[in-house]
Amino acid sequence: MSNKFNASSLTEYCKSYARKVAGDFFAHHTVISGQELLKLSPVSQVNLFVISSLSDKWRSDAERFRSPFFDFEHPDVRQAMQVFMNTVSQHISVRREHLEPLLTEATRRTLILLFDPRHYFDEALRNQPDFSLTAEAAHQLTRYTQINKFVPAAIEDRMKGKSVVYVNQALNWLDEILMQRSRELEKPEKYIPLFSEKLLLDPVVLLRKSSYEFSPPQPTPTANKSFFDTEVENTAVPATPAVPPPVNGSGLTVNGTPVDEDAPVKPLFLSDSGSSVEPPAPSMQPSQATTHLNETSTLEESLKVDAETTGPATIGETFYRAPIESISKSISLNQKFMFINQLFNGNAASYNEAIEELNRATSYDQARDLVSYRYAAQYLWDMSSDEVAMLVDILKRRFAV
Repeated sequence: MSNKFNASSLTEYCKSYARKVAGDFFAHHTVISGQELLKLSPVSQVNLFVISSLSDKWRSDAERFRSPFFDFEHPDVRQAMQVFMNTVSQHISVRREHLEPLLTEATRRTLILLFDPRHYFDEALRNQPDFSLTAEAAHQLTRYTQINKFVPAAIEDRMKGKSVVYVNQALNWLDEILMQRSRELEKPEKYIPLFSEKLLLDPVVLLRKSSYEFSPPQPTPTANKSFFDTEVENTAVPATPAVPPPVNGSGLTVNGTPVDEDAPVKPLFLSDSGSSVEPPAPSMQPSQATTHLNETSTLEESLKVDAETTGPATIGETFYRAPIESISKSISLNQKFMFINQLFNGNAASYNEAIEELNRATSYDQARDLVSYRYAAQYLWDMSSDEVAMLVDILKRRFAV
């Protein structure tokens, strides 16, 4: 596991992102096809990693056909098997319960590849069977890598003429490539708006500390071919996204404009012979409220407690209690991300609408009723959560309670 990430934040984001993406698609479909998988997420690399996982399963299933009682190396058998497997690959059909785990893992791999490419490729090489990297494995690594594609491509190029090398040799090449071409590494900023189209991605929360030092990978240029050999490499590198609209005038990009990804890349899986209606699950939301009436009454009681002190206030306390003119302007950047993810299920538009409505309230009681009777019920808030308490404190300051 890369030490650049907050492990729990990475896990939570990947699961929530997968739920959101899968939920959006399966709200209108019962299964997803190969062509649809290639356009499932706004981040093409996520889609390719899902296809890569299916490719591995496809190859594994093909091996199960082998039997000690038949000659599977006979030319006629090999040709028939090739035709059969290619035909099967053209009819991918995956249900949500099988896709979501693959999507979670694909999201995790993409984020590590983007924010910590050195760790990603190091791990990919060290996980090779028998600590040996074959020419085929190197080619597959290049095929399914879109972000920082030049790295596996350079390793594959150095293997020309060699069918296999020890992983130690490949790791040395990796060090040389990253040292000589570090400026070519992708910039994470390019992909943050793409992830945020589905679920807000905040590097401050995701990483132990921000460290960006990351050019787009070059697209590669198709008798009876498998779906995996005719479609994966036809997936384009996403164009630089248009600047999304600012949120509350802060200039943050939360919901980016979709990017056209229909330009050419190349195959999915195989060798180079050719090349429920279910609403989206809430993402990163607070724990579900179980007894809503109890929570509402608890909030009522907590909201009516006077902010009294037993002694003279300090300068800091006096400043904190000072009335504020605008709720939105009094919310810090970190609080904003937290409220969007934890209280509004990752929906920035819902957050903006609620804050504007609270800001229009003419009294603390009116704002309190909006929180306790509308938003708490609509978004299933845990009324004892820190996020709700922070929002209430801001309301008290707004109305000088």
